[in-house]
Amino acid sequence: MSSTGTPDLSAIADPRLWRLALQIDSEALRAVLWSTVEDASLIRFTLPLDPTLPPAAALEEAVYAAPVLLADFAAVDVVLRTRAYLLAPSQLPDDCVRRMMKYACVAPDSDVIRSSAASRADAAVHMAVDADVARFLARTFRNPRVHSHAAVLDRYFGSKSALGNSGKVYVHFHQGASSREADILCYAAGGRLAIVTTHRCDTDDDAVYYIAATAREAGLDLASDEILLCGNQQLRDSVMPKLRRYASYVMPLIFPSAAFRVGRDALNAPFPLIILPLSLVSTKKS
Repeated sequence: MSSTGTPDLSAIADPRLWRLALQIDSEALRAVLWSTVEDASLIRFTLPLDPTLPPAAALEEAVYAAPVLLADFAAVDVVLRTRAYLLAPSQLPDDCVRRMMKYACVAPDSDVIRSSAASRADAAVHMAVDADVARFLARTFRNPRVHSHAAVLDRYFGSKSALGNSGKVYVHFHQGASSREADILCYAAGGRLAIVTTHRCDTDDDAVYYIAATAREAGLDLASDEILLCGNQQLRDSVMPKLRRYASYVMPLIFPSAAFRVGRDALNAPFPLIILPLSLVSTKKS
């Protein structure tokens, strides 16, 4: 079931048997709900965020427009889609991470730092979160787990990268209402994460440039290493033939079969939300 706006959620008789995952970006709140006891139960919908309001106020308006989001779910996960992140050692104190982000012009001092486990045991994805947004999430949802979208992608891709002798570049395309982005994650042979970055790509040529440049920066070989694309299908299909002019192995990523347990509509849901449960399993195993 899918919609823009809140769908009929009368099927959720007992929210404690359901999980809720939210993806928040600058333009929209995207929600995915599924039953923990029934297959093919996926429900997804998107609520636009008012661009004239501060981020926390826009988010609050969207959440309270969909009262089902306030139910007592078995678990609540929030994925924040932001370019205000960096990969750094996992044991760094927040003040050190904040200074690094300030030096890199990643985030203002008013933001709070949230860290998500990465595929590398010695590293984490540290992200800057608007302080008012962080407070709203903490007081609105019961024990929400807050993740960087980059960390979710890394934990899932990292678990798939250890096999084989070639390096791998994973590209996830995100399409917003007025912008599009490419998340690029590079792994050396053996599956060790080398680079994770997100770029705004207004054109296909922008995407091709950032993918090729990031792969080279990571020390990968466009003639022999793999590039795997996922996310927005229209962007993937548009960029793929152009990227193949410069790289020998460019293929769509095989959609995880385990994700179909919640329903075929998983193909149309935000990819980070669909792989989130799988990425959490990967973290526990590592």
